[in-house]
Amino acid sequence: MRLGIKRSTWTTVGAALSSLVLVAGCNGSAASPSPSESTGAAADYTVIATTSVFADLAQLALGDNVVIETIVPAGVDVHTFEPSPADAQKLAGADLIVMNGLGLDEWALSLLEAAGKSEEDVLELAEGIDESNAWVYLEGEEHDEEEGKEEAEEGEEHGHGGSDPHIWLDPKGAAIYVDRIAARVAAELPERAAEIESARDAGLAEIAALDEELRVGFAAVEASARKIVTFHDAFGYFARAYGIEIVGVAVEAPGQEPSAKEIAALIDAIKAAGVTSVFSEAQFPSKVLDQVAAETGATVLENLYSDALGDAPANSYLGAMRANASAILASFK
Repeated sequence: MRLGIKRSTWTTVGAALSSLVLVAGCNGSAASPSPSESTGAAADYTVIATTSVFADLAQLALGDNVVIETIVPAGVDVHTFEPSPADAQKLAGADLIVMNGLGLDEWALSLLEAAGKSEEDVLELAEGIDESNAWVYLEGEEHDEEEGKEEAEEGEEHGHGGSDPHIWLDPKGAAIYVDRIAARVAAELPERAAEIESARDAGLAEIAALDEELRVGFAAVEASARKIVTFHDAFGYFARAYGIEIVGVAVEAPGQEPSAKEIAALIDAIKAAGVTSVFSEAQFPSKVLDQVAAETGATVLENLYSDALGDAPANSYLGAMRANASAILASFK
């Protein structure tokens, strides 16, 4: 595992969190109520995911066999999220902490020691899967090795740096995550392994049906017309899965501001490609996209979901993916 948590890296912030957790513990828990009472989930094993997306994938993997909670609420940006002492306290009660890794939610690591946890308590879903070798996992062992290397290099050219964390935006990546969650928890709860296997199989079937539905939908659009511009560099796996060209992005990552030169280059690329819509994301309103739209005549659409779920029907992984596909397909018309 690449987490590499060392006591020598524990910071003053982490120590402060630890002290505050103790104080909070003396005055009652600040964590949200357990959902076990309303869902009927077994209350003796708790999975806490860093984001709403991974919590929902855990639900697909495990069903109601365990309690599943999240740290970052739906609609909140995981990149810029700042954890609180209450979050560390919440982690203290977790049997398993589910995170993505690859730089997406590394802030979770600062909570572990404050919560009395170690890397053995963590499942890093993206371990071993990144832009440099995702072709092995997502396309199968028979995928041509040279083609895989070319795809990795292409990913680096698009700003992924060889480590695009948004693997779940290809349903095949989400299926890997579901499989990994189910395998880990079944190993720790062998008495519930059969029930977990059944939940996992049902979840994987739903993801496979989603993948086929999206594949058919995008295949009906002329390949040359499948071009989009997104707010940040999150949709590489989605685009590769369905033959979509990402003409450009407004920012490489949330919290960054593009230079005037980068904005000008994006405007030129949009005009050259004939793109008529640019996509923001629900949790990322962007003045940059408004500027780009004003200078290109494109329309800003603010309804894509990448790192967080939203309101219904995008309040589940399957719903968010269908909402993304519907919005993108509509922009091609």
